[in-house]
Amino acid sequence: MCSFLLAVLCAINLQGVTGSDLKARAFFDAHNVKVGDPLELTIDFLGTAEFKDLHPPALSRHVNRKDWKLDDASAKTSTYRDARRLTYRIRPMREGVLWFPAIEFDYVGNDGSRRTVRSNEIPVHAKSGAQVVVAEMLEQEPEGVRMPEISRDPYAFRGTPRLDSDLLFAWKRACSKPSAEAFAQFDFPTARMNEAACLLKDGNWSRALSIYRRVEWTIGQTPEVERGIVAALAVKLDNDNAELPVWRQVLRPLLVYDWRLRTGIAAGAMAVLAFLFWLVGRGIRALACLAAVVALVQSAAAQDPFAMMEEMQRRMRQQMNRMTSGFSFGFGGEEERKMPEIKASLDVANKSPQVGEEFDFILSLESPKNVSIGQVRLSPSDSFGLAFTGQVKNLTDGVSANSSNVVKRMAIPVRYDVPYHGSIAFAVDGMASGNERRRFGSFTFSNSFHAETSAIRMDVKPLPSANQPADFSGIVSEGMRFIELCDLLSIETNDVITITYRMSPNGYVPADFLPQGAAFEWTRRNDGNGRPVEIEYRRFFVADGAAKTPKTSISYYDPRTKAYRRVEAGGTTLKYVTKDR
Repeated sequence: MCSFLLAVLCAINLQGVTGSDLKARAFFDAHNVKVGDPLELTIDFLGTAEFKDLHPPALSRHVNRKDWKLDDASAKTSTYRDARRLTYRIRPMREGVLWFPAIEFDYVGNDGSRRTVRSNEIPVHAKSGAQVVVAEMLEQEPEGVRMPEISRDPYAFRGTPRLDSDLLFAWKRACSKPSAEAFAQFDFPTARMNEAACLLKDGNWSRALSIYRRVEWTIGQTPEVERGIVAALAVKLDNDNAELPVWRQVLRPLLVYDWRLRTGIAAGAMAVLAFLFWLVGRGIRALACLAAVVALVQSAAAQDPFAMMEEMQRRMRQQMNRMTSGFSFGFGGEEERKMPEIKASLDVANKSPQVGEEFDFILSLESPKNVSIGQVRLSPSDSFGLAFTGQVKNLTDGVSANSSNVVKRMAIPVRYDVPYHGSIAFAVDGMASGNERRRFGSFTFSNSFHAETSAIRMDVKPLPSANQPADFSGIVSEGMRFIELCDLLSIETNDVITITYRMSPNGYVPADFLPQGAAFEWTRRNDGNGRPVEIEYRRFFVADGAAKTPKTSISYYDPRTKAYRRVEAGGTTLKYVTKDR
């Protein structure tokens, strides 16, 4: 396994990543292979963060070269569900059970501080492969930064004209004895790249970097150009961890084009901006003219007695229409009526309940007696650990100090699944409807309303310590299912089995909880209130001759029985087979 010293050395900076409370998980696409077989290493980062500037970091310097051959150039980024994903090509280099180390990554927190996230270890059972393949794979790569290679294909990059026989002969001669001088006689991109590669090998990073920049201007920022720029910077700074400048990473979508397309894109962008500014200017002038016309019309109407008479007649017709068609709150221009005031208040009989103990918040809504309240929706100011355990129940009406008002009372059954010390209030949204008697008849009204209660202080006590298991991690659930699934049952000794633990809770599970032996959380499915209903965890188990998979148990508190309980999974029977080599 990865030793403590190696784990310390595996700290990598995630440039361009800003967030909070990131999690990392790592896995291979296969775990039982032959030496030299290609694998895909996946590292997922989960959490609330900004990943748009994430550039795949180099990992090859942070793993044991005797065990692994990792291709940094193969790195890719993608988005998978709610995770930002990095993938690399990697091969095991020797026989046996090899452990890919846990790697630490540094990133910037939202508050500007440095934070660290750590991935998990991954086992692989590498079996003997073909000797020729093994011999090729065991060739040691040079230490330090990976230098660009000499390309023998003169047409490797776009924009290269066809070479005549004399130039082609000179090209082959230059490739047979590569040097900066030999390739300087050519002016097409491949030759310039080869010249820069030779200069880097001689330590002349300044000329090499200048050539890479000129080639990049001509053909665009290709992966080969990026690799050359990084190598030149590594030699310049004497730092094997040098990476592509951030501005080149950010502008990569534009830099991939040559100078012609860049110029065209820039000119097009300027033309679009100029057109938008022109439209905005025209719009402002049009609004100014319209405002002037309106002001003139209003001024003329104020001075014209005929216009005043027409306005009075219009208002009279409007009033008669309202008298005959009824009235609805929210409409009516000058005659609009105010919404009847609805006040909300919150109370609780027990302000110090215990975690898992069910109790009721009492919500009171005071309104005029002619108002009916319905379609009530409640939003707590702080929902951390708060669970709604049933439907809202209507209670007997309360008494208001205002004789024309009534107090409608409702019980909200809840419980806390974690200790909580703080204040809570509720925002109340709903519909208010009723009727109003006026001089010319009875009129109905209906409109939405919003009210907020004042905050009350809650002090939720932790679960009882009596009979609390030593491994209790804070799970509160009304019963729970916990099962084990294995990807392999017929195995050889030292084969790696991927175990999936599937948990089905009915309550609260801490976000950082992992069953004993599990490597990471794989999926989490929540209900409409954000509470988990199914969680899957992954575990890697090396079959060391044990007849069964290891058993794993989880303790939790059941608020229904008011007792600590335990569920167990594992113990699946394994069948060992022997294969001829």
